[in-house]
Amino acid sequence: MKSIIEAHLKPKLHPVALLRSDVRPDENLQPKMGKYVCIMTMFAQVSAHGKTAVFDRNTYGCPGASAGLGFGSVYPSAMGGLDTFEAFFSKGIYSAKNPEAYQQMIDNAPKHMVNKLTVGEKFHATPEKAHRWMTEELPLYNFKEKYRILKPLSQVSEEETPESIIFVVNPLQLSALITLAGSIHDGLMDIMAPQGAACQMIGAYVFQQAESPQPRPVLGLTDLAARKHVRKTLPQDTLTLSMPWKLYLQYENAAEDGIFSSPLWEDML
Repeated sequence: MKSIIEAHLKPKLHPVALLRSDVRPDENLQPKMGKYVCIMTMFAQVSAHGKTAVFDRNTYGCPGASAGLGFGSVYPSAMGGLDTFEAFFSKGIYSAKNPEAYQQMIDNAPKHMVNKLTVGEKFHATPEKAHRWMTEELPLYNFKEKYRILKPLSQVSEEETPESIIFVVNPLQLSALITLAGSIHDGLMDIMAPQGAACQMIGAYVFQQAESPQPRPVLGLTDLAARKHVRKTLPQDTLTLSMPWKLYLQYENAAEDGIFSSPLWEDML
């Protein structure tokens, strides 16, 4: 599938499409069953090298990605449940409701996780705020299709309809996309930049925007944990801007005679 926006941006990294399907693609990257991994490492391979990645209910990578990809939330059941994640996302053992049980989990954790579990990721100031985010604020979906597929937008067929289109951009390219969005949106919120995991910023939050009467693109890869995993594949100045399919089509139409034909963009190039 050809993209007017991609033709103007001339990105070094492939724009990526996220699709739901009951058909598993051949020759793809996929996490091993039961293995916790950051799926953004596979996203990076899709964007940087044109690979295809696939996930299902047994190979979604980590609890955050289950929610991010629309397989439902496993926060209440994984790793000791919500109490564990409340502490992990805030201030670690110092936020734990049951410090003894939390310490036992730390003692049994892989070496690379010990310090993060002990200190906490500090994405939320309090465990109560982390709880609200998991149970009330994070948009949760449980779609019926077996698979979620990530592949370059250029490899999407005319018969396919992606759920999310993800541009992987540097600051100049992001500036152009925000300007493009602002050129057609009313109001001042041209994009949204939510708290969450990088996979949720290309998935769950985009699914939510697709249902909004005034959808907005979602700024992502602001998740420091994910950035650590992709830093060997994606440039350090990279961010994602993701949008529902219908919003992408609006932007494609606006790009025909929008910011990319402005002298400002031509001067920057």
